[in-house]
Amino acid sequence: MKNIKYIVISFATILFAGCNDFLELTPETNEGTTLNFYKNNKDIEYALTAAYADLQNAQIYRTNLPILIDIRSDDMAVFSNIGLNSGREYSIKIFTAASDLTIFLDAWSKLYEMIYRCNNVIKYADVVNNATLRVQYEAEARFLRALCYFNIVRLWGDAPLILSPLTPSEVANCIRNSTSEVYAAIEADLKFAANPDNLPKSFSGNNQGRATSLAAKGLLGKVYLQQKKWTEAKTILGELINTDNAGTHQLLPDIADVFSTAPAHGLDDDQFWAYTGWKPQLMNREIMFCVLFNKDIAGEGRGLVVHYDRLTDFNEEFVITSPKCIYDAGDRRSDLLRLMKIAGSSANIIVKYADVVSSLSQYGFCTPILRWSDILLMYAEAANEAGFDNSAASPALKALNDVRTRSFPSGAYTTVDLASQDAFRRAVWLERRLEFPIEMQRLFDLQRYESVVSGEAIKAMKAIGLDITKDQLLYPIPYMEVSLRNDSAVFPQNPGY
Repeated sequence: MKNIKYIVISFATILFAGCNDFLELTPETNEGTTLNFYKNNKDIEYALTAAYADLQNAQIYRTNLPILIDIRSDDMAVFSNIGLNSGREYSIKIFTAASDLTIFLDAWSKLYEMIYRCNNVIKYADVVNNATLRVQYEAEARFLRALCYFNIVRLWGDAPLILSPLTPSEVANCIRNSTSEVYAAIEADLKFAANPDNLPKSFSGNNQGRATSLAAKGLLGKVYLQQKKWTEAKTILGELINTDNAGTHQLLPDIADVFSTAPAHGLDDDQFWAYTGWKPQLMNREIMFCVLFNKDIAGEGRGLVVHYDRLTDFNEEFVITSPKCIYDAGDRRSDLLRLMKIAGSSANIIVKYADVVSSLSQYGFCTPILRWSDILLMYAEAANEAGFDNSAASPALKALNDVRTRSFPSGAYTTVDLASQDAFRRAVWLERRLEFPIEMQRLFDLQRYESVVSGEAIKAMKAIGLDITKDQLLYPIPYMEVSLRNDSAVFPQNPGY
């Protein structure tokens, strides 16, 4: 039974580390090492802190998910550094990675560990004596659990659905639940978290970075969209835009301000690194949920993710000097994809995630999970698929143009430009690509596009020289998980692996 740890879930010491003050709680004793730990408010807060802390882990958002999502997509060309990490990134890029590649098991295991921690918060939340706080903690845990399962179901498809803390023997009997079952659980969690009676619409001060009801509603819209539940997505995202948000979130005037405090536009390397106004990156009104990193605290910062520091690995469609560049001249977003030389180093950093290294050799740029521009573009896509409307008064057209003209003022679409549902669809798809490169969006977008227009994702990969099948849009289930159960009826490997 000792190998069951790979799906979840060591029952040993909870790591109480985090990325903001509410995530920097340090237990005064070792009381978190047993399952009878949960006795009061403090214990549940520790457990929730541990779940948030997992977001920062290298196996999830610090390193592995950016690699698994961004490198696999056509945002990256065929990876140039073949020997990096014994060819790990290259094998992921060219779709030759086998099920025994360690990164698959690491990401899978850590996501399920985080789910286990959320399950504990949910199960034992009754020990919290303040009713408002009790519901808040449960809602935060359910948001985080939904986020984990949303990543799992998009990366691997059918997966074990574990909604309460299990013993190792119970874990051993888990099956791969259907994608529809997993999505139903995700929706239930997010509906609970999206209720403003359960979570506030925003947090301030040291509590910034916690899940909010608005973020939950936006993520639920994204979950509906990925399943092609167009009407549901249009409805909930429309509510978020038109009534629920009430000015809490908005597009920032300059997209560069979403990612960095540096005045990056148009600067050369010397000017860029001579700038002295660097500040820690914090939450802003465009970011609805993100993973925060703090480069000035040991273990709370990050290194340069592999594809953030080599322009040669970008698809040439993102290189402004390329004749194939998809950005129009003057589109502010193209500037964010330049690489700037790091002072005193041979390394580079992408302007989008610009930062200066701390004395701890860490960077502090954050990982946005959900932005307001995503809400607008998701609404435009869902509304178009639910019922084409290209009129001048179309809310979908307004949402699309709001994002587009923020960075490219002269680029507003007209009703003539978008004369058919497919033309509107492809305009939204293009805008998503222009808005979110290297933000862990494109692979999942391609999965959805393939389900709307057969061959769409296959064609996109072929454009960068890769011939793939539809099955390869999912990763293989980690070899250890399949071999431990050795039962293809309830725990099969994904097709094609």
